[in-house]
Amino acid sequence: MLGSGEVIGIIQMSWDEVLDHGDEAFELSFPPVHGVYPSLTLKAAIVHPCNDQDGGLFDSIVDCEIARDTDAGHARFAEYTTSKTVSHLNDAVQHFQSVLDQCPVGHPDHASALTNLAYARLGGYIQSDLEDIDTTTSLFREALALRPQGHPDHTFSLYDLIRALIWRYSKEPTAVYIHESAQLCCKLLPLCPEGTYLRSIGVDGAFGYVIKDLPIDASDEGIHLRRVLLELCPLGHQCRPRALDKLSWALFERFTQRCSIDDVDESVRLGHEAVSLCPEGHADRDDYLNNLASSLQSRFDHQGQYRDLNEVISTHEEVLRLCPVGHEFRDISLGHLGFALRTRFNHRGVIDDINRAISLHREQLPLHPSGHPRRDTTLANLATALITRYEKLHVDEDLNEAIDLYRESLRLKRHDHPERHVTLYNLSSALCSRFTQTRENEDVEEAIQLCQESLAALPSLHPNRYFSYMRLRRAFLSRYQIQRNPGDLSLAVENFRLATRHP
Repeated sequence: MLGSGEVIGIIQMSWDEVLDHGDEAFELSFPPVHGVYPSLTLKAAIVHPCNDQDGGLFDSIVDCEIARDTDAGHARFAEYTTSKTVSHLNDAVQHFQSVLDQCPVGHPDHASALTNLAYARLGGYIQSDLEDIDTTTSLFREALALRPQGHPDHTFSLYDLIRALIWRYSKEPTAVYIHESAQLCCKLLPLCPEGTYLRSIGVDGAFGYVIKDLPIDASDEGIHLRRVLLELCPLGHQCRPRALDKLSWALFERFTQRCSIDDVDESVRLGHEAVSLCPEGHADRDDYLNNLASSLQSRFDHQGQYRDLNEVISTHEEVLRLCPVGHEFRDISLGHLGFALRTRFNHRGVIDDINRAISLHREQLPLHPSGHPRRDTTLANLATALITRYEKLHVDEDLNEAIDLYRESLRLKRHDHPERHVTLYNLSSALCSRFTQTRENEDVEEAIQLCQESLAALPSLHPNRYFSYMRLRRAFLSRYQIQRNPGDLSLAVENFRLATRHP
């Protein structure tokens, strides 16, 4: 091997001391590096230049040039790592390229020459002094192909390629790079038990990065890869909570696509385990709690088990405690808990739930001031909570405030906003409710116009056209009940027909 560039010791020995060992190999030991005790075995041989019939002298000279260029490359790269002087990097690359040119395919040191050149190039790429990462990864791949499993440097070549791919992903976040890193980690970790040198220099860090940054993939292949990554994180492994959470989320995503109850059941189970491994004070506990709550909410929506909904609420309550006033994510936590309480009120009718939901949404609103990208959604959520309470208690102040909030939310939504139609027909419904109380014709006229606008905004087969038809039916029926115009009754019936026939 040509070495990896790390200085582990300095040898000072005369030729006489070397030759005293004759042709017997002898070993030199060095101080430990990262807990590993390196050693070097030397063997002296005398070359007779007068007997060079087989070209041995030429080979020895070439080997000396290779060694000299290699040492010079390592020296210049070491200078680059401390000084960040690009000329030192260029010198190092030039020396290592010269070594590679002298070690063609088939040369016993070809793989090491590839690795040294790739390592220097990767260092330049990390510091943004080199941009051609394709060449670097190709060099690492070629070295890995020459070091199959069983080769003493196979694990090092795997790790080098993983590092290169991770750095590429960090600068060019294309999923294929981190996905390949994950697959290589699945091969590397079983070959690097705890306590080995590679583990000590960063394999666990690279593995943790892969688990965290690998995009959620709900395909069967993506979930299989997540399962393999989890198997590499036994109980007690620092990455196990994150691996559990990511697999749980992938299963949750697949459940939303396929509605297999087994997926959401497993998602909940894995989420519970992830939370249990992160006691209070753990930096990621709130993330895992939020993801667990999402899985529980979906299972409740699918099966209607109240214990799931109650756990959703208790989970969001804990997250809110972990996000005190001033916390950057308190606004999100307030919204989640408010929504869950409103859901329980819709099923159980306990007035305390809707009162708490309204209070939470009110607290959330100042955290989304004018100009905030989610202010329109927060306004609409508070309006919906007020309408929900109005339908139970019939307090006019709730209805009037809800209408004002829906109006403001609508003003903030662009005409191409994907949820604009929802605010349109919700405001229409609120205006219909007020029309039945006040009999002000302006309210019902606006309600009809808003429903028609919501239908115009939706494609012909959009599933939410059903709700627009039903709100329009209600508006015409409300006006018929007050004004007794048969045309309104006919329009109400027609919109009901359109709603029931809509796919």
